[in-house]
Amino acid sequence: MPIIGLAFIIQLAFAIHVVKSGKEIYWIYIIMFIPGIGAAIYFFTQVLPDLGQSRTVHTAKNSLLKAIDPQRELRKKKEQLALANTLDNKLKLAEECYQANMLDDAIELFQSCLTGLGEGDPDIMVKLSQAYFAREDYQLTIQTLDEATEKNPSYNSADAHLMYARSLEKLNKTKLALSEYEVVSENYPGEEGRIRYALLLVKEQQLEKAKEIFEQSINRSKLAPKFYQKKEKHWIKIAKSQIKELNEKLS
Repeated sequence: MPIIGLAFIIQLAFAIHVVKSGKEIYWIYIIMFIPGIGAAIYFFTQVLPDLGQSRTVHTAKNSLLKAIDPQRELRKKKEQLALANTLDNKLKLAEECYQANMLDDAIELFQSCLTGLGEGDPDIMVKLSQAYFAREDYQLTIQTLDEATEKNPSYNSADAHLMYARSLEKLNKTKLALSEYEVVSENYPGEEGRIRYALLLVKEQQLEKAKEIFEQSINRSKLAPKFYQKKEKHWIKIAKSQIKELNEKLS
C-alpha cells in the first residue's frame, strides 16, 4: 500500500475516533489539514493518555513487567515498608509474598499485621488462613478461621467458608466436610462450591445425589448471563464430564 494511502487511512481512523470519543471537533481539522504532524499530535496528546488509563492496557502492562522482572513489585513493596512501617504497607508486602509463593514470609507478615491496629481483623485473618492453606497447613487454616469467627461473629466470607470445607476434606474429616460443603453449595456465588461438594459425594459413593447437584449446576449455567458462563466454564466442564461418567456407572 502506498505511503500516502496509509497516511490517509490513519487520518481517517483518528477523525472517527474524535467523533466516537466526544473530543473537540477542531481535532478533525488538525488531523486532516496538517498531514502526519496533526495525526501524531492527536495520538500523543489524546489517544496515548487514554490508553494509559485503560484497565485492559494497564493489566497487560503489569503482566508484561512482571514477566520481565518477577521481583519488581516485591522490591517495590519492601522499599515502601522500609520508608513507612504502616499496617497498609505491611499488608501489601505480605500479599506480594503470597503471590510469589513465599509462604513463610507471607505468614510471618500476616501474623505481624494482627497486632496493634490490625488485631482481630477478619480480613487479615482470612488472608493468613489462605497462606496456611497454600502451605498445606490445613489444621492451622481451620484454627485461624475458627478464631476469626469467634472474634467477629457477624463476619461472613463465602471464600473462607469454602476454604474451611476444603481443609476438612484434606484432613479426611469427610463427614464434617460434607456438612460444610452442603452449606457452601447453597450460598457460594459461583459453581465451585457446588462442584466440590458433588465431587466429594462421588468419592463417598453417593452417586445419585452427586449427579443431581452436577445437573443443577449445568442447568443454572444455561440460564445465566454469558459473563457468568465464561467465568464458571472450568467448573461446568467438570460437571459435564462427571455426568457422563455417572450415567455410565448408574446405567
